[in-house]
Amino acid sequence: MSRTQIVVLLALGSMIALIVISGLAAHRRAGVVFMRMSELHESNQRVERILADLRSDIHLSGIWVRDFLLDPTHIGADYYRQQLRRLRADQEARLKDLARLLGAAEASDLRELSTELAGYWESMEPLFDWTPQQKVAFSHSFLRNQILPRRQAILEMADHTDDLNQAHWRRQREALDQSQTQFRKSILVTLGVVLTLGVLVAAVSVIQLARLERRGDRHRRRIEQTEQELRRLSQQLVKAQEEERKRISRELHDEVGQKLTALRVDLSRLGRLRSSPDGVFDKRLEEVRRLTEETMKVVRDLAMGLRPSMLDDLGLGPALEWLARDFSRRAVPVTLAVEGPFDGLPESHSTCVYRVVQEALTNCARHSRASQIRVAIHRHGTRASLVIQDDGVGFDPSGADTGLGLIGLQERVRELGGSMTIASQPGKGTALSVEIPVPESVA
Repeated sequence: MSRTQIVVLLALGSMIALIVISGLAAHRRAGVVFMRMSELHESNQRVERILADLRSDIHLSGIWVRDFLLDPTHIGADYYRQQLRRLRADQEARLKDLARLLGAAEASDLRELSTELAGYWESMEPLFDWTPQQKVAFSHSFLRNQILPRRQAILEMADHTDDLNQAHWRRQREALDQSQTQFRKSILVTLGVVLTLGVLVAAVSVIQLARLERRGDRHRRRIEQTEQELRRLSQQLVKAQEEERKRISRELHDEVGQKLTALRVDLSRLGRLRSSPDGVFDKRLEEVRRLTEETMKVVRDLAMGLRPSMLDDLGLGPALEWLARDFSRRAVPVTLAVEGPFDGLPESHSTCVYRVVQEALTNCARHSRASQIRVAIHRHGTRASLVIQDDGVGFDPSGADTGLGLIGLQERVRELGGSMTIASQPGKGTALSVEIPVPESVA
């Protein structure tokens, strides 16, 4: 999975998570508000039913008292007393429910109502001990002076309690309205947060995608440039191979071939001069020997240019000393400083260092117009460092076209895990530095 896909998936996942979390929070808050509304409505309905039942019981008690007083006998006294006591027990249970529903704010009013109801029921207890004559004599005045005022007071207190219930309901409703307002505000805040986070996530995603696209474009351009560079280097490599083959062929033909031809001619002459006067044969023989030595020297120089045998036989230090002496003799004076043991250096490392010095000296001779070159190689622990410095004309490394030789050297050093840097300024010479790690077993 690409990094772009990961970024898009993370962005979409974050958006979905935000929506789900906000939805769950809104659902929970809505459930709480709805539950409170339902509880408030149910509580109000129950209070109204209890008050209605209280009024109904009061009216029913009046009917039972009226029937008892109109009864000319005393036989049904216990029956009417039991009916009234049942009504009283039901009212006391309803008063407990009413106190629980209304709470502490209306407790004093409920106590007053309860006290008034208790007095109302207690006032009717003596009736059931009256004789028929007493009922006829005192019923009218008793109802007018005792029962009716108490019942009217209880009904007024019930109405007052109903008003208290309505006030309690309005307070609860106001609190519920405030809760709904807070809920709407929380929904708006949550929506704003979700939108803000969504915009931030979208912005970050867009920025990340744009950055990845730019990086992809840079990588694509870099790959295209690398392909073009590889094609150019491939062409230069083919050209360099042809030039090297041409040079070797020309040196073999011009130097070795001519000298071998001359050697063959001189050998033929020696055969004819065997019977010549004294001194002529020896002179020709000396010329043949000199020609043979020159031919061997040309062949040896060619072999040393391709790969010096002393690099394999004697090691890196002697090979670099020979290269410095040969270059000093042919081109520019070279000062060599070798510090540290290089005897056990792997062949790949020795070849790399030798080729770097060889290519750098060749470039100095071709381009730098230097009068002095300094080569210093140092071995310390698990690192080997090489510095090649000249006092030539220098160049601008940032604007210079890197040649095939330097690219080849960079590849050699990179293969060994090392690094190569070039420091140069126009008119101030050039310094090439190389750092190569040495295997721990060798170190």
